[in-house]
Amino acid sequence: MLLKHFSDLVNQIYAASAEPSQWPAAVGAVAQAMDATRALLFTPFVEPTNGGLIFPWRIDESDLMLWGTKYIDHDIWARNAQRKGLWRDGSVAIDQYLVAEEEFLDSVFYREFLSTMHLGRVCVGVVFEGSPGLPSTALSVFRDFNAPFGEDEREFMNLLMPHLSRALSLMHRLNRAAYLVESMRAALDRLRFGVILLNQHMEVIHLNAAAQQVLNRNDGLQLDAKRCMTASGFERRDGLRLEAWLRHLATLSTLNRCSVGDTFEVQRSQSQTKYCVQCHPLESTDPLVQHEGAHYIVFVTDPHRLELPAPKQLQRQFGLTSAEARVALAMSPRW
Repeated sequence: MLLKHFSDLVNQIYAASAEPSQWPAAVGAVAQAMDATRALLFTPFVEPTNGGLIFPWRIDESDLMLWGTKYIDHDIWARNAQRKGLWRDGSVAIDQYLVAEEEFLDSVFYREFLSTMHLGRVCVGVVFEGSPGLPSTALSVFRDFNAPFGEDEREFMNLLMPHLSRALSLMHRLNRAAYLVESMRAALDRLRFGVILLNQHMEVIHLNAAAQQVLNRNDGLQLDAKRCMTASGFERRDGLRLEAWLRHLATLSTLNRCSVGDTFEVQRSQSQTKYCVQCHPLESTDPLVQHEGAHYIVFVTDPHRLELPAPKQLQRQFGLTSAEARVALAMSPRW
């Protein structure tokens, strides 16, 4: 590794501490420098839905959700690092230090999760062991099982750890709220369907990348001068236009909201397909409420553009049998 390349990498890490949106690129740069196929800066013992932080590189959102909801407690690497006393500030370990090969290959974490992503090797640096107000944080870079990391990669990661620690410490002290917000926004942008956040006045305060693409098409859904969603010219059979339907939903209890129908279909002006709009209130404890000021979340889908998951993915994510997964896909609405 040339000195200038290393220096540029360190500068990229410090830049991310001031601008959290740059963390995914910084994580990717570290991974590429180590010839890794994927990487993750994350809180391994706190899932994103409970305030954990996560910035991936080349890892699908569906796999991140699966990890956070089903496999976080099966992470044999992180658990063994703790058990063996290797989970300390600044510590760097490769998978051979953490678990015997036979035990690893037989683990639920590998058989059901990692192997589906063609991952089997890790070099992990412990940025923070964890303390009150400072969650345990790590940077992990991954490879296929047949491409193990060696001492050179471990030493390279070791050189980066002081810089990661300082950068993240600075960010936690000065900009933790922005870090949480950016982590959530990055997660929303990785979704393949539109997500729109509304404040208490039903005004749009954030659009993920897919939702922005919908608005850019200008073929059915728009924002008015007050940044409220509108669908000019299209009405439901009950006579409500989109903006009135959203305001009406906001006045209802959750139970009554379901009884009036939870989908508003918008006919696209330049296509025979429709956008399906759904709106749901957020709990007051939701991070999107606390850090973004959102009160409602809106989902916008174009059914003809949706990519249905493979049967095996449904089996893994929801614990379905092969037959149940096939039936679920067969019954999925295609419009």
